[in-house]
Amino acid sequence: MKKIYLLTLLLLFAFFTNAQVTVQGVPRNDIKENPAKKLQLKNAATVTNFSDIQYWVGTGTNQAAFVVQWNDSKNPDALVWGFKWNGTATGEDMMKAIAKADHRLFTLLYQGTQFGTAIGGLGYDLNGQGTNALYKNGNTSSPLYPVDGIVNTTAYDFDSYTSADINDHWQSGWTTGYWSYWVKDPTNADFGYSGVGASSRVLQNGSWDAWNFNPGMNSVPIASTLTPATSPSLSSLTNFTDGYFMVNEEWFGHTNGSVNFIGNNGQIDYRVYSNVNNNHAFGATTQYGTIYGDKFYFVSKQAADGGDTQYTPGGRLVVANAATMQKIATFNSIGGGDGRSFVGVNAHKGYIGTSNGIYLFDIDNLQVGNLIPTTGGGSQYAGQIGNMIRTSQYVFAVKQSAGILVINPNTHTVTHTISGSFHSITQAKDGSIWAIQDQKLVNINPVTFVTTEYPIPVTKYLGSWGAWNAGSFTYSSQQNALYWLNSVNSFVSGAQIIKFDVTTKTINENFAVLPGQTGTYKQIPYGAALRVNPVTDELIVNTTESGFAAHYQKNWIHTFSNTGALLNTKTLTDYYWFPALAVFPDSSAPVISNTFPSQVMVNNVTVIDLKTVVSDADNLSSAIVKAVESNSNASIISAVINANDELVLTPQATGTATVTISFNSNGKLVEKSLAVNASVSTLSTVEVKKLEFSIYPNPASETINIKTQDKVSGITIYDASGKLVNAPFSNGQINVSMLPKGVYILRAVTDKAVYQQKFIKH
Repeated sequence: MKKIYLLTLLLLFAFFTNAQVTVQGVPRNDIKENPAKKLQLKNAATVTNFSDIQYWVGTGTNQAAFVVQWNDSKNPDALVWGFKWNGTATGEDMMKAIAKADHRLFTLLYQGTQFGTAIGGLGYDLNGQGTNALYKNGNTSSPLYPVDGIVNTTAYDFDSYTSADINDHWQSGWTTGYWSYWVKDPTNADFGYSGVGASSRVLQNGSWDAWNFNPGMNSVPIASTLTPATSPSLSSLTNFTDGYFMVNEEWFGHTNGSVNFIGNNGQIDYRVYSNVNNNHAFGATTQYGTIYGDKFYFVSKQAADGGDTQYTPGGRLVVANAATMQKIATFNSIGGGDGRSFVGVNAHKGYIGTSNGIYLFDIDNLQVGNLIPTTGGGSQYAGQIGNMIRTSQYVFAVKQSAGILVINPNTHTVTHTISGSFHSITQAKDGSIWAIQDQKLVNINPVTFVTTEYPIPVTKYLGSWGAWNAGSFTYSSQQNALYWLNSVNSFVSGAQIIKFDVTTKTINENFAVLPGQTGTYKQIPYGAALRVNPVTDELIVNTTESGFAAHYQKNWIHTFSNTGALLNTKTLTDYYWFPALAVFPDSSAPVISNTFPSQVMVNNVTVIDLKTVVSDADNLSSAIVKAVESNSNASIISAVINANDELVLTPQATGTATVTISFNSNGKLVEKSLAVNASVSTLSTVEVKKLEFSIYPNPASETINIKTQDKVSGITIYDASGKLVNAPFSNGQINVSMLPKGVYILRAVTDKAVYQQKFIKH
């Protein structure tokens, strides 16, 4: 860091008995006069060079420098800022403007005295933890947070204040130490001790003001080296892929929403978006965040918190660069309602969930679009949109009171509604869709939308429609498992982590218990509270302390293994963070297996299973969206992707074509080109009709679904030896759970054709 070098200022310690001294304009009989107030500064030209100052506040043609020296043995000690203005400005104006702009600097002021404003304390967030607070008389239960960089007091009681963070710069006092004021104007060769306070100090273009603390009432020379304060936006950026984010509601009525970053090295960086973007924040009560592609979408309930005078609000939707946290766009209005959620639909579109429906979002042009028809209706607390997920074929969105809306992402229309009172929805590793109610899980067939219920034996799930949050219902990318937290009653979450094995359909209601369950005030989950790291498979749980009020300043983040063992606990700096949701970086792109061919000969209907040829290290492979990006010659080959994520190639004529398939994994795209050599032969009815008939999943363990536009009149199944076997068929589903593991042939007769396909029971 570049330094501004000053010659060491030699103080003379000759005291004069009974002489009166003024401190910031206040006569002090208890302090003997010190000739240091006639401090000499040699080579004064070195301190009038403003080119080395990095952090400037204000605008105008006049410039002044502002120096704070704490003398607390912490480095860097003496920091310098720059101030610009037009017209008339005082030392108090400069100090307040800088404290408001740089949220690392905070002050303790006694304003409105007969001598003007007294500066009782100055602090600086030296360790970058982002929470500036003061304790008065050791009262840690009621910390005082600065507003516009100021904590106000109404007496000269500066000695009774301490900093909540002992690692920050903080000095205050009046009788055990005090802030002395030194000034130098362009015509002065020397810094001089100011007998007046900052309110009476009129700045000149080229002025220097230095606040120098006298610990133990002892004068200390101004440092020989001043360190330029740096703008937060110019500080070195955190590697936002080496850890995870915690989106915060923040303290309603005081601060707008924020996001912290928890590094894999254990370090917690607070308000990283605000630090990067010159103290900009999100809207009021930021409840949701998600990464899609290279962008981070933060959703808040309201556009701004009127009580926040420290941070510039960003609106109901804030879009940032996911790798750097640089602001891209902000939106106060997202369709007229309050913010709830966001889901990426494809490379060009996203959906914004609100209290009054789902709205399109143009990712390319960063514009909020129209309401998706029939997703609105109902009041803010009886019809709001909750969680939304994107599967390979559809978007599933939970709507309060109505149920789950199934949306076609190609036409942006609701194609189906699954009625019921649901709280949340998610997708498991195997691609199955699951929703949760008060005391049951509901499996939703991803194509037919037929539901199967699985009761939760003892515990209940905590709903969150009243004061909506994203809820604890979540999934593992590594295991075929779902997790959530139990509830004590309709308003309070419990301390048990519940695990559901999707493969065996078994529920473990005692998978793990949160720590801090002894004593009067216990740890309780807050917000969504539970998410699973997609790479490590570790469970991340955020908790706060029961008891309301000041107890909510206590916050922890716990990490559990996928076997339920508590691995570590991180304690956040005391503040009313109200953590809402953990979000994990999306660092990996989908990878196409080398089993996917680069060329293929096609002389009849050919099927390539796309589910088995693509994977993603930090996302669900089953949710990867597959699409035919281009077909160089549709007259030669027909290329479509069916409901079972299979590429179906049908020759139309003899010749060659190139078919390009795109794989979209949470906004990260890769493509694969397939050279097709086609020749036309006489096709059987079954081959021609392959496009119109499919079965899934394949392999299957319990049920097989049939997708066809034809009316099925009969189903027969044969084992590998050709023996006819029985399997119940109803509503487009075949129950194969009772069949032994092996290979089978399914024969389906419809009113238009006869189909025959192989499947595997496992």
